[in-house]
Amino acid sequence: MFCPECGKETPASAKFCTHCGAKLQATGTAQQPGLIPLNAAEPMTFGQSIKTCLSKYADFKGRAGRPEYWWFFLFCLLLGWAGGIIDHSGTLTGFINLALLLPSLAAATRRLHDTGRSGWWQLLSLTVIGLIPLFYWLACRGNEEGERFEGRGG
Repeated sequence: MFCPECGKETPASAKFCTHCGAKLQATGTAQQPGLIPLNAAEPMTFGQSIKTCLSKYADFKGRAGRPEYWWFFLFCLLLGWAGGIIDHSGTLTGFINLALLLPSLAAATRRLHDTGRSGWWQLLSLTVIGLIPLFYWLACRGNEEGERFEGRGG
């Protein structure tokens, strides 16, 4: 069966898409309202990722696929970089980073949920060496262990 959310093929017995984490109904449709359904040939685009992450501004529940997280990560980097070019004092970049802090943490939490880990693992970023496993986990494929986080935060 193909996930109507991300368009990737998912095992017929799966309750959740292994790529984007969308909850699948028995009929094979996603239960996450407000998201843009994609056809089977299209992966999540840059714009769709931004729209999804900003619409889930502080939603720490559920799962996020790799395209959703990494496109939004790129968006945050580019916006911060553009703010630094426009305002050399760093004030604008500070406001941009503050505005995007909560959706970035929420997207990373949902991404970690997709890999079967708690969002609290983001605290590893407080240590420089902790960034290595954190980036690795954020880049890993989603798995079925992430189902345990569906419907809860953390």
